[in-house]
Amino acid sequence: MVEINTDTESDLEVGTATIVYETPDDGVERVTVDNDRIAYFQDHWLFEYGTDDDGNDVVRRIPRARVHYVERSVEEIEETFESGLEKAKEKIDDIRN
Repeated sequence: MVEINTDTESDLEVGTATIVYETPDDGVERVTVDNDRIAYFQDHWLFEYGTDDDGNDVVRRIPRARVHYVERSVEEIEETFESGLEKAKEKIDDIRN
């Protein structure tokens, strides 16, 4: 397995995400990035993979089928769950009223 270091800022409020995926040559890569540098869109995981010679960000798109797993920081997951719970509580309150 190849491990890629993208020099994360490790801001506790942002946290990190690790994605493990298959490469075209049947290898496996593990990349850790800041949580705000990874997204899921149109059945692909997207993340900043580095910069080109001109200083532009390079974004890698990995099809969902090639991804083994994505791990995100506990703080991020807790915030997501809390947000989901709050939304559910609001909907229940709306239904009751």
